[in-house]
Parts: sequence; structure tokens; C-alpha cells
Amino acid sequence: MFYISSRGHSATSWLANQISKHHKVVCWHGTRSIPPYSLGINDLSPKDFVKGLKILEQQSDKRIYGAVHGFHGILIKDEIEKEGGRFAGIFRDPIPKISSFFHAYLWTRLSNGVLPEDYKGPTGELFKRISNEKIIKNFEKLIKKTKSKKNIIDKISNYIKYKNQKRETKRSLKKKSKPKDLEKNILLKDNSKILCELFFNICLQTFKYDNEIFKNCNNDQIILMEKMVSDKDYYQSNVWNYLMPELKDRAEINDFEVKIRVHNPNENLISKQKFEQLPKSFQQILTWFFSQQNQDLINFYKKNNYFTL
Repeated sequence: MFYISSRGHSATSWLANQISKHHKVVCWHGTRSIPPYSLGINDLSPKDFVKGLKILEQQSDKRIYGAVHGFHGILIKDEIEKEGGRFAGIFRDPIPKISSFFHAYLWTRLSNGVLPEDYKGPTGELFKRISNEKIIKNFEKLIKKTKSKKNIIDKISNYIKYKNQKRETKRSLKKKSKPKDLEKNILLKDNSKILCELFFNICLQTFKYDNEIFKNCNNDQIILMEKMVSDKDYYQSNVWNYLMPELKDRAEINDFEVKIRVHNPNENLISKQKFEQLPKSFQQILTWFFSQQNQDLINFYKKNNYFTL
């Protein structure tokens, strides 16, 4: 059995599908339950999830079972390794990864300079006063003060549901408001503090899980997304052969080139451009997060041509 940790937006759907093309392997994506459901439905503890994988592998068909992108960071690492399974974590250049997260919530145009750049609300005041580890606590206090029961984040959440859920949800949301009206509301200057909150939390989670995996995994357990989707040899030796030594050199690589066209490896220049496109308040948030990271992690980013500040 195996488990691949990732917070998402690192080609995890592709990876699960690619691994599962082999008739002897099953790789679930984005679940904490057995049988697999969406996150939040019938979730198991890491211990019970691993116990379930072990039971499945004892069946007569002798298939290998694993999963990706359900338990984040190293939450399931000890349990999977106790049972003789393999654990790995995926890294991606933090700037494109954070940008991808933000796009998923607020569609593409919001990460390309459309947001108000010089908002003088709580976020701006925060960075004038705080530049140490208390920033998170103070930021959370400001959020509580500025939130209301019917704020823009609720509208954002509803719009995401409108885009992704079943027809019944779509019908009910259409009665409430039109998508274009929601977009206009989200882009209002008064709502930029809510968007900064969302961006801050995405950065917080990205660096938190990068740190966990970097500190607790050896080199064999770290997968670089950019190489994983573009280099067949890297995929076979550093992903497949490590996770499934029983099937060494038997990776299924049909249609591998399709992902290369979709997920071209990120070069430092591209990441720099993405950073420069962000509103100044977002650049401040990212600059602060980079300043708080362990130098060993920063060196790891640099070694792999990831963008750093």
C-alpha cells in the first residue's frame, strides 16, 4: 500500500488516474473514506483508513491500494509506514501553486491585477504594525471584527457551489443572484479585505504542509510535480518504482504526453511574472511568508528552481 500527500493543485487528479491505469493498482483521489466518498463524507481516522487499505490488499486479486490528496501534510505518514506502506509528498513551486488555488476559488481574472491594489483597510494596517510570529493571531482577530453573517465570502462559496454541484443546487442559486452580479460584488473595493483573508489562508496552508513534508521526509519520499508530469523516466523511477517496488519498471505510461502539454514545467521567470501580477497587498503577504520559512526549505526551493524572495 502507499499514500501520496498533497494539499492539491499539484496534478494529483492526473497522478491518481495515471497510477490506476495499471490493472494491478488502485489509487483513490481526494478521499478519507473506504469506499471512497468526497472529503467530509464518512471520513475515517488515518489509522482506520490504513487498516482498510490493508484489508483490501489481502483479497485474492492481490491488487495494490493507495490514495492521494485526502490526509494532508504528514497526518497519515506514521500509520502507513507502521503497516509497511510507502509514504510520499508532492512539492510544487509555491507561487504557481498558490495562484492555482486562488484561481480555483475566484476564477482566473482575479489573480491578474483586477483586485484593488492599495486597499487601506485592516490588511494594510496589519502589515504596518506586525512583522513577527504574532501576525497570524492578529490577522484572525481582524477577520472576526470585519466579518458579518452575510458577507461576500458566503456569496463566493455559493457561486463555487453553483459552478460545481448538482442541478438542484444550481436552480436554487439562480433564483438568488446571477453569476455576473456576484462577480461585480466580489470586485468592489470594500471586499478586498475578504479576498486578502482568503489569499492569506491559502499561503498559510501551502507553507505549513511544505514544511511538514520537508522536515519529516527523506529525498526518496519527495516528488517534484514539475518533473513528475514532464519526465517519463523521473515518473517511473522516483514515483512508480518507489511507491510500488513490487511492480518495479512496470509503470503504465500510455497518454503520458497529454499531461505535458497541459502542465508545462514552471520556470523561475514564469513564477516571477505571476508574483509581479499580484496586487501589492498579496505581494506583501507572500513576502512575509517567505521571510518566516526555514533557510533549509528556502534552499530546497532554490535548488529546484522554485521562485523565492
